[in-house]
Amino acid sequence: MRNKFKNQKGFTLIETVIYIALFAFIMTGALVSIYGILGSSARNQTKAMVQEEGSFLLGKIDWALSGVETINLPDDSDGDGIELDLTLSVKKFDTSPENPIVITLSGGDFTISRGGGAAQTLNNTDVTVSCDPLGCFTYRAETGDGINPESLEAKFNVSALTSEGLPFSQDFSTIKYLRK
Repeated sequence: MRNKFKNQKGFTLIETVIYIALFAFIMTGALVSIYGILGSSARNQTKAMVQEEGSFLLGKIDWALSGVETINLPDDSDGDGIELDLTLSVKKFDTSPENPIVITLSGGDFTISRGGGAAQTLNNTDVTVSCDPLGCFTYRAETGDGINPESLEAKFNVSALTSEGLPFSQDFSTIKYLRK
């Protein structure tokens, strides 16, 4: 009878426990890896969205400034030739009914209105736009020496939350030199 039990093939209890532990270890590693990959994908989508929104807003500002005749900003109170504001109002050379074009930062959104019409939001609802409390738009008057031409600089920050609730933000800026 003793020989009969020794020749039987199969797993002992110890072998079974070891195989189950190895399987659990491998599955845990696989799940952690998959979670990291999926989380990284969501963060990358948020980063891409913020970058696309910022690029779109820069494009709209560049469009508004192309062919500009006058820029309407508050008067230069300190006489340094530099004005800051949260609103950009421009009048283009053409005589279209879209004059003036007004871009404003309001409530975390850039809005645009044309020809005194209703303001329309430029960015999507998933992002928030912010800038320096003094203003998003910096106008520099021509110095007259031929070195520093008339220019307008736009600086702002676009931020959003990832699907995990983590914030992501990026700064954007552009300078447009005006020809007259």
